[in-house]
Amino acid sequence: MTRGEWVRDPSARPHYTNATCAFIEGYQNCMKYGKPSLEFLRWQWRPTGAESADNSCGELERFDAARFFGLVRGKSILFVGDSLASSHVRSLVCTLSQVESPERSRSEGFEHWRFPAHGFTVVFFWTPFQVRWRLTRGPAEAVGPDRQGEVFAGPTDLHLDEPDERWTPASKDHDYVVVSASHWFARPAVYYRGSRVAGCHACGVANVTALKPEHAQRAAFRTVLRALAGMDGFKGTAILRTVAPTHYENGGWFDGGDCTATQPADPEDPVEMAEPDGEFYRAQVEEFAAAEEAARRNGVRLRLMDVTKMMLRRPDGHPDRYGHGTGEHEGFDIDCLHWCLPGPIDVWNDLLLQILAGR
Repeated sequence: MTRGEWVRDPSARPHYTNATCAFIEGYQNCMKYGKPSLEFLRWQWRPTGAESADNSCGELERFDAARFFGLVRGKSILFVGDSLASSHVRSLVCTLSQVESPERSRSEGFEHWRFPAHGFTVVFFWTPFQVRWRLTRGPAEAVGPDRQGEVFAGPTDLHLDEPDERWTPASKDHDYVVVSASHWFARPAVYYRGSRVAGCHACGVANVTALKPEHAQRAAFRTVLRALAGMDGFKGTAILRTVAPTHYENGGWFDGGDCTATQPADPEDPVEMAEPDGEFYRAQVEEFAAAEEAARRNGVRLRLMDVTKMMLRRPDGHPDRYGHGTGEHEGFDIDCLHWCLPGPIDVWNDLLLQILAGR
């Protein structure tokens, strides 16, 4: 399902818009801020083999909220990750809200959307890393999303062999847990194993071994996947969502890069993944494979939601300069990291439905 091409569908319409869903954040709200072309909403993902004689691969079914609610009645799903995970949550919640308006609440760092008529709850916990972390020059505990600017500036202390106890124990209370988040590993950090410094990346600390970001990202996913696979009391489904590539052209986020494409990359054109995204992706796939057997022995279902290659071909789906009003933005002035809502990211819900349906 994750190998294929984007096919234009002139009749395609999003499940929701900024007029029908109040949960879209400003940096995702391309419609509100006047993205000049909505052509990016006219494309559907077609898996390789969907048009073969025996339909051996099959079409990727468009998300059906009624079918989804039927599968998850009496259950809950926990998403753990950064602002891209938050975007996935809002994409899902916006789609489901067209059937039932959710009850929203926050508690101890967890954000909840409850759909009482369907007995289903979506929960989100923000963290840029899956393991225990803190600001190197900040409080003893990790901070919340309101201090993302400080985390971005760094450095942070990452304990690569310790799961984050702020959210991992809560996994046992949910039927599905979706983990992601990779991009923050490219920021300055000091790496710990046990109580000892094991290295760092762009940390400015003397006499510390320099390590690449993918070293830390791989170690963190190894730690969290093994923790979920071997956790006493967790018998649900753990889902690893792979990295969604950035699409800056003519520079980076800090020196004039942009993403002005108005349609997906041509299927015939090779598209190279920028580093460290490529290394992040390879690490996720390899660590997922390594954790599968342990999960199976413990009665935990481990599933891979591979979005990387399909999203690599969607440079048109980012806000670019249309994720904020004039003088209103916080963070990226030109954003080729996050995704418009609605937009290509909505296909992640199609994949999620397939996973939950056991395909």
